[in-house]
Amino acid sequence: MRIKTIFILCFALLLFSGCANNKKEKVETSPVLSEIQKKYIDEGWLLKSDSSMDGELPSSYGVKPEYGLQDNYFDINMGEGCDIAVKIIDLSNDRCIRYIFVSENSSITINQIPQGQYYLKIAYGYDWMEKFEDGMTHGKFTRNCYYEKSVDVFDFGKKNSQHTINYILNINIQ
Repeated sequence: MRIKTIFILCFALLLFSGCANNKKEKVETSPVLSEIQKKYIDEGWLLKSDSSMDGELPSSYGVKPEYGLQDNYFDINMGEGCDIAVKIIDLSNDRCIRYIFVSENSSITINQIPQGQYYLKIAYGYDWMEKFEDGMTHGKFTRNCYYEKSVDVFDFGKKNSQHTINYILNINIQ
């Protein structure tokens, strides 16, 4: 009987210590906000960065998406190093036709790109925050931010062309 009681006490002790360790890990992995993020939160910004945001950002961001009749497409493969927000800009009028968010280690296919020539504006970083103000949503990265405009022009064909055109953009940050 005494061995059984000792075994039950040891089992309960192991079980309790296992639960205590899990609780400690959860506290340590919770995000620590920087001073700038705390300031933005005080101003009404919300921290939104997660993989559920992957894909086209809603029209509340001020971009009216344009679609073509052909299935021209853009594959964006984001490796490690950060999340990205990509604007596809029409070269002829500098208007954004699509606004896409791709989280780290994710891939997105942007279908039905209209025929024309485009360049990209890319924002790199972590901790995407957004704020809804004056009928529009504004977004920005708040950690390890970097912005660039592509040098390359992506030509998705001429009017009346029957050819489907696609581009693959592979991004890995070190």
